[in-house]
Amino acid sequence: MKTGFGGLPSGNAMKVFPLIALLISLGASAEEIPLSTFVRFNTICATCHEGECSGRLSFQSGVSAALGHMQRHLGKVTDIEASDLFGLIKYTKERCAHYPVSGKIPNDGIWTSADLAAWRSPQADAYFIPLGNMPAGKYRLHLSFNSPAQGRLKITDQHFEPVVEEALCPESVQDVIFTVSANPHYLTLHSQGELSRMVLKRDIR
Repeated sequence: MKTGFGGLPSGNAMKVFPLIALLISLGASAEEIPLSTFVRFNTICATCHEGECSGRLSFQSGVSAALGHMQRHLGKVTDIEASDLFGLIKYTKERCAHYPVSGKIPNDGIWTSADLAAWRSPQADAYFIPLGNMPAGKYRLHLSFNSPAQGRLKITDQHFEPVVEEALCPESVQDVIFTVSANPHYLTLHSQGELSRMVLKRDIR
């Protein structure tokens, strides 16, 4: 039987062709993948799979073979979601980099609760928030929760190298000070408390 991408029958391969075309473009955007799927991947799947470069996973089995694994860890997954998730992990492992996403990053460095809601995974009690292409320097991240919140926070660069990894204190307002080189950076925050506001500013002191 003629097969397509990942050993799938050619009819199924046609269904994921737009995603393949997206992945092979260096200027790819995540606009064709729903933001909820992107956040789900980065708050649950990436916990184990981030930074696993090519050679750590065979892609010949295709989406259908990976579906059972996805459902064990994520619960219900539609065929479209499975194709998107498979594409995300393929990109992650082959490029050793975060998949590009064109989420709105406030120009003033202030995220409101409405801004933050789109980047939260209720299933994982976690946020995944692109912080943008940050110039080199020292920064202060101010977090305001709707109640005293414990959890853990991590900031990584585009290749998953950690800049900050620390536990949060059980407080409703917290500050994290860190230094970065000039690269895109990403925040992963695991906490049952929900953010009501987040402020990222250059620390000039």
